[in-house]
Amino acid sequence: MKKLKAVKENKKNILFAWLGLTITLFLLISGSTLASQKLDLNLDRCIEIALEKNLGYQISQSSVEIKEAQLDEAEGAKKTNVKLKAGYIQMNEAPDPESIIEGDFSYLFSTGQGIPQISVSISKVLYSGGKFKSLVDQAEAGKQISLNELEGKAQEIVFQVTQAYYGVLQAEGLKKVSEQALTQIRAHLKNSQALLAEGMIAPIDLNRIKSQLSNLEYNLIRAENGYDLAIYNLTSIMGINLDTVVRLQNNLSYQPCAITLDEALESAIRSRTELANIDQQRIAMEGMVDIAKSNKKPQIAMNLESGLSGWQVAVIGEIPIFDGGVNDAKIQEAELKLAQVDQNEKQVQQMIEFEVRSAYLSMKEAEELIQVTEQGIENSLESFRIAQVKYNEGIATNAEVIDAQSALIEAETNHLNALYDYNTNRAALIKAMGLIGK
Repeated sequence: MKKLKAVKENKKNILFAWLGLTITLFLLISGSTLASQKLDLNLDRCIEIALEKNLGYQISQSSVEIKEAQLDEAEGAKKTNVKLKAGYIQMNEAPDPESIIEGDFSYLFSTGQGIPQISVSISKVLYSGGKFKSLVDQAEAGKQISLNELEGKAQEIVFQVTQAYYGVLQAEGLKKVSEQALTQIRAHLKNSQALLAEGMIAPIDLNRIKSQLSNLEYNLIRAENGYDLAIYNLTSIMGINLDTVVRLQNNLSYQPCAITLDEALESAIRSRTELANIDQQRIAMEGMVDIAKSNKKPQIAMNLESGLSGWQVAVIGEIPIFDGGVNDAKIQEAELKLAQVDQNEKQVQQMIEFEVRSAYLSMKEAEELIQVTEQGIENSLESFRIAQVKYNEGIATNAEVIDAQSALIEAETNHLNALYDYNTNRAALIKAMGLIGK
């Protein structure tokens, strides 16, 4: 019997061991699958993911909900207030002083008389001097400001994603330039070794080529790391796992922008959320002035209460006579803050104009550089080809080939940088116009 029990226990342990191993393998495979998740993305999809997952944007959405609740609170304050009160009061009989002197405290344990209490009260402010309307106007302005800030946050995220997206394409292009240059120099080294064997070049030429090879390997390592960092930057802004393997579908390219500076400035004045918020801030400050002034006006409220003992209605009016100048100071403070709104508007307009002009000029500069660098690549490619041919024929030095290759690398790098600058500054211009993401 003991032997049979031991066999069953052993089988049970083996079953649990296999179950644990299976679960462990499943978790490892699942974790590996998640970590190695691959996404093929274009710019629009990257923006969609960022707006879904970016924590900063979610916080801004919560701010809108808070302002909506505050608006409901302000609107509810001017409505009729109804309360139901109900309860039960237990009252003991009054103690007899003589009994207490004699040491009789039985009154403490007497049941006494129970009295139920129930009443309904209705109250409403009949006149507040415009205070409640101003409070509602302020709350509506606050809600609109939060909506504008949410739109501004969305535009900022769109720009950040766009900038990071082009940063990945730029880093990918620089990595390809380094890989191509490394392939070229290795081919040149192999060819030079054959020429050395034939006695057509000196051994020192190989040292120069190997030195260039080391430099290009260094550049490739930096380019690969720069690409990885650019991917991490993009995935971080998108709010997805940094281990996600991302492959972008587009290449860094040039698309002409026909927007004029005047059109950009007009759009910015019309569409920027900062200027829209100035208008809402003015409404809120005007509300503060009205609220402060309403405190000097009569306040009239009505209260009706009905219970078991009957009902009563009261209309109460209140007129401020003297408050030591406190309310006058509040009015002055509110009017000064209202005046500050106009000053802030001018400052914001100047900031927006500078932002538009800077982005526009930077975009135009990069556009010209693209054309210049395209020609530079063509010239450098031809110079490198000629240098290689002449070197193979023994009528050019090794230094000429390496210099020609260095010039080609520089031209291709400059072209990539110009494309990146153009695309990011074009996005910055559209953002400055208040249109990015629309």
